[in-house]
Amino acid sequence: MVFIIFSILILQFVAYSTTIDHIIQNHPKIKAIQKKIQAYQKKAEYEKSLPDPVISLSVKDIHFSYRPFDRGIEPMQAFEIGVSQYFPLKSKREKRAEIFYLKKDAYYCKLINEKQTIIYQIYQKVYKIWEVEQKLKVISEYKKLAKDLIKLTDTLYSVGRVSQSEVFDAQYFYSQLIERETFLKRIKQILFSQLEYFTEEKIQVSPVKPVKLKDIRSLIKKAKEQNPLICYFKQRLQESTAQIELAKLGYRPDLRFFGSYSLRDGYRDYISIGVSFNLPLWRKTRQDIKVLEKISLKEKEISELKNIQKKVLSQLKESYYKAVSHYEIYSLLENVMMHQTKSVYESVISEYQVGEKNIFDVLKAINQILSVKIRSIEEISEYNIALKDIQRLTGEIR
Repeated sequence: MVFIIFSILILQFVAYSTTIDHIIQNHPKIKAIQKKIQAYQKKAEYEKSLPDPVISLSVKDIHFSYRPFDRGIEPMQAFEIGVSQYFPLKSKREKRAEIFYLKKDAYYCKLINEKQTIIYQIYQKVYKIWEVEQKLKVISEYKKLAKDLIKLTDTLYSVGRVSQSEVFDAQYFYSQLIERETFLKRIKQILFSQLEYFTEEKIQVSPVKPVKLKDIRSLIKKAKEQNPLICYFKQRLQESTAQIELAKLGYRPDLRFFGSYSLRDGYRDYISIGVSFNLPLWRKTRQDIKVLEKISLKEKEISELKNIQKKVLSQLKESYYKAVSHYEIYSLLENVMMHQTKSVYESVISEYQVGEKNIFDVLKAINQILSVKIRSIEEISEYNIALKDIQRLTGEIR
């Protein structure tokens, strides 16, 4: 059933870039879970089969004397070959197999969850790298402007039109840009080292510009139906129900058939056949306790399922409101503050040219534009990270 539920999610992996798909398929954690799924498949097939028969060879009626194998002393002595076969009830064997199939389905959900978590972590690192690279581009642009300002203030200072402090302030602005650039380059190195946990290949991802999101209620519905971690705990709950049913089958006896052939020298050979079965005479201290144990474990799984549902929905709401906030701030920065800071800068430059403003006012206006551009880059990056987290929690990330 779980394979039908998540068939669409499997098809979504086809849409991934070859690089990301290659990374996911070759990640050690993913391979470990795949091996676990294969093991549960084999274990389910194993539980359906009967145990091996037991063959026994024995010598009966050996007496303790100086000639223990002398038939004249012990004529009833015989060589015996026996075989026995244990027959657990078919319903028990089928129920045990069902439990391991449910374990396999649960781990399949866990596999999907781990894949989507890794994809989200990759996007998270890649978007942060994009953010740093865009900031470095902006800083590189403003370094050129800072150099021009230094040349301008040096020239004006040489003819006595500005004070020396304005020259120093222009130089300090350039030093601040160098400091930011150095810091960002170190951050970029750290991010690339973190990305190496997943791959050493270069991944090209272009973030989207923030847009208004759909209503959260539809996202909550998708998360309840498609989140692979919720699916994992639902499968575990089904497994615990099957465990209770298996424990109740413990009240029913299993059978063991046995037979033997006795070979006697000088006398007629004979065979023995029989059947044995267990009786649940101590049910209050065995079968009843086992059933109660499995019921308690099922109640634990119910509580864990409710907990993970609350946790997933809480994380979904958190990421949703983060994305909404980043969209609103980005819109404000791009549609209002960017125009305002440019207008301020143009006004200050005009007044500076006629001597009504000094270099401090110019640098303040430049820093305002720089701050808005940097904030816009950060909001785009954080919006995309929040968006990918929403897709992860709704089971749609790709």
